[in-house]
Amino acid sequence: MAVVLPINACPITAAKTHRCRTSPGVATILFVLATLVTGVADEEDDYADCLINTAIKIMRTQIVKDPAKALDEASKRCKAPPRVT
Repeated sequence: MAVVLPINACPITAAKTHRCRTSPGVATILFVLATLVTGVADEEDDYADCLINTAIKIMRTQIVKDPAKALDEASKRCKAPPRVT
């Protein structure tokens, strides 16, 4: 997640020298937001990993390979996190 501050967020002298510093309050808010976004991504990544690995295991047992059926069965076995739609 890239955060872009407008040039006028820094004093004129700081903007000219490219040494604009973020206030501790803004840095704290950005850190909290990044942590929340990362937490959601981890849950979604774990769910996707479960789906893929389970579907692979199911397909290995199938005589006639059917990826759609394997994914449907995997979605029944893997528990989706509450925030995933």
